[in-house]
Amino acid sequence: MGILTNSVSLLGRLGKYKEMKYFETTGGCVCTINIGVKTGEKWNNFFVDFFNTKTRNLAEEVGEYYKENDWVQIKGRLIENKYTPKHLEGQVDSNGNPLTVSQIKIVAFDIKRVRYNEETEEWEYVNNK
Repeated sequence: MGILTNSVSLLGRLGKYKEMKYFETTGGCVCTINIGVKTGEKWNNFFVDFFNTKTRNLAEEVGEYYKENDWVQIKGRLIENKYTPKHLEGQVDSNGNPLTVSQIKIVAFDIKRVRYNEETEEWEYVNNK
């Protein structure tokens, strides 16, 4: 296998948000979840970033077998989505360009449940079902 460009691997916990969308025309579905990833320490608390993750090929598996707070490793690619939220509509920056917000998403091509030891920061794959 050659070198993959735009490839990311994240280890974290699944958040509360899980949405399944089914498409009548194609019969497929997409599952959107978020994953909380530890990004550093502040006193005794951790900073956590949440990433929205979409998957098509794994949607039904994720929807059925994965739940909030499961430790997972997600492999995928990053995409950036720029949009204008309602509170910024009609506003422009100093160059006259419309104000937008960037949202980083991960399109997953692989997801595995893991057992993670927070003290030793070691992890291993566990059975997904």
